[in-house]
Amino acid sequence: MLRVKDRLSSLLPWLGAVLLVVGFATTGLLARLPSNRFSELLVLALLTWGLAHGLRRLRGVPVATGLALLWVALLPVFAGAVPTLATLLMAAAMFAVGQRLFPQRQTALQTLLGLLLLAGVLGWTLLLPVHHRAVYLLLCAGAVWWQRAALRHALNAGRLQWRRAVDDSPRMATFAVMTVGLASTGLWLPTMQYDDLSYHLRLPWQLMTLGVYHPAPEQQIWALAPWLGDLVQAVAQVMAGTESRGPVNAMWLLLLASGAWQLAAQLGASVLLRWLAVAMVASLPMTAMLAGGMQTELPTAAGLVWLCVLAATPRDGRLGFWLALAVLSGGLLAMKTMSALLAVPVLVWALSRHPWPSLPRIGLVVVTGLLAGGASYALAAWLTGNPVLPLFNAVFQSPYFAPVNFSDERYQSGFGPGLLWNLTFHSARYLEAYDGAAGVVLVALMGCWLLALLRPATRAAACVAAVVLVLPLLLAQYLRYAYPGIVLLCVVAVSAFGQQALRRSLVGLLVAICVFNLAYQSTSFWMLRGGAVKLALRNVGNNTPLFEAYAPERALSAAIRADGAGTGTVISMDPVDAFTAEFGTQGRTLAWYAPSLQAAAAAAAEDPSGERWRDLLRAQQAQHVIVRVNTMTPAQHQALQSLGATMRREVGPLQWWSLPHARNEESTP
Repeated sequence: MLRVKDRLSSLLPWLGAVLLVVGFATTGLLARLPSNRFSELLVLALLTWGLAHGLRRLRGVPVATGLALLWVALLPVFAGAVPTLATLLMAAAMFAVGQRLFPQRQTALQTLLGLLLLAGVLGWTLLLPVHHRAVYLLLCAGAVWWQRAALRHALNAGRLQWRRAVDDSPRMATFAVMTVGLASTGLWLPTMQYDDLSYHLRLPWQLMTLGVYHPAPEQQIWALAPWLGDLVQAVAQVMAGTESRGPVNAMWLLLLASGAWQLAAQLGASVLLRWLAVAMVASLPMTAMLAGGMQTELPTAAGLVWLCVLAATPRDGRLGFWLALAVLSGGLLAMKTMSALLAVPVLVWALSRHPWPSLPRIGLVVVTGLLAGGASYALAAWLTGNPVLPLFNAVFQSPYFAPVNFSDERYQSGFGPGLLWNLTFHSARYLEAYDGAAGVVLVALMGCWLLALLRPATRAAACVAAVVLVLPLLLAQYLRYAYPGIVLLCVVAVSAFGQQALRRSLVGLLVAICVFNLAYQSTSFWMLRGGAVKLALRNVGNNTPLFEAYAPERALSAAIRADGAGTGTVISMDPVDAFTAEFGTQGRTLAWYAPSLQAAAAAAAEDPSGERWRDLLRAQQAQHVIVRVNTMTPAQHQALQSLGATMRREVGPLQWWSLPHARNEESTP
């Protein structure tokens, strides 16, 4: 019986490899590999590897450590020194709080707990005009000074742990660090993704410019959606005085990588496999895509992995354990309603393994979770009548949205037994991306996941990972929602081998899976596929060429802000794209994000004379108008002319028109 089990354990990991070969042969995905973008990653890898080897010869620095130093040094070059420093200060302050409240936890977990708890509490104050640079800087600097000894101790301990981990598996450490570095190229890009320009930037820009948040759901229907991810971005942005998305996402990426390492350790994986778990997660094409934007799935994955770390720890019934669990769960609730749903199977796992606290302590745990995660829901219910606006509005009947349950019909193709196969080989059906965006792990690691299911030490984690993966796909067949589950699947599948010494062929298989993932990295987003990273390398420190090529709205936004009257109301006349988030409440869109304005635009479109358009612009007190040339109607053009508007600048397909009272008058000498 033992021989049969050993034989099965040696053969199962190759099941995924066989299925992957069959998929490549029958779907043509291999032929669609973006070789030009992959070759650029290889060049970056060779350059940084060569420099790291130079450091090793000159200073005796291990290659993995040299690579880590190089990739970290590249972040402020592309994302800005001030935003990087602001993010470091924020992270240090969050560690100070987390270390004080949750001693004897890992440094990364303490940082995450402090971040989620304070951001959750901060959410309850968003309507108060207290969010100013001096306030944030003083509070963060004070927290760091307060816990400076603990911070110094954590840095020294972290350095020793890093050296030990690298020394135990130097080659795999080098590979993992390189993979994380290549994923971090998404951090180099300025914020240009669709949802970021439509609404994610709205909260950070309002806090930076106004010191307070004005939701105004009539202007942006997602204004009261769970906002923790945007709020964390806002804290760094307010302190830096400029957007800080790249450094903040670097923090999330490092929290995710450290969580993958710790979860693999909890599941009994060897040091080599822990590094492989980190590499597998970082190599996923969507990791680089999410690093380049403000979507919630990257922080959600980090929070879920650490939630699993807590669930997998030895039995612990202390209050501190349950409070940490509550903060992580509340943080996921504050990130996204879907994130809270994904936390449920992990919480069930934790509840089944650990002794429950007494009834009064359970109340404290629940209150802590709600304090960390309930702000957006409470304010949405108070201001609009729907705590999850615009979701489930057929139930809550908020006047700010139609009485229907919001759903994107594009991703309701149905859940079926072939879905994981289709997500791998036909990814473009399930994401605004190209085939290959899921990477190859859903197929290639299938045998490893089955092995994890057979191994007692990883069985529960394998079941939880499967449920977390399947849950969002049951509701909507949208690939990005499955990312946190894919991350957990990667860690659990790699950990299935435990402490056993792996044959070279098996290590080579797992490394090859990572390489295939990296090869398809640019399929996860059209800007990556179009060479945005290469353009960023050519224009270090200058985002204008990137904006003009990929997000012309941002080039016009910068010009409007530079204008003397750049504080006026800005209306985007595009009926689809709503890229006015960075203007806060001064931004207006005629797209579906603002149903009342969309209805007014529909009525104006029925008048060929342009008078209704003119009345609409006057009613909104428009000072600046952004139009897309190929969608601007003669009536809209007539309205602009009748109001005396002047075309100020044209970038690609877009034009910026300024009304007379918005233009600076030339001063006479």
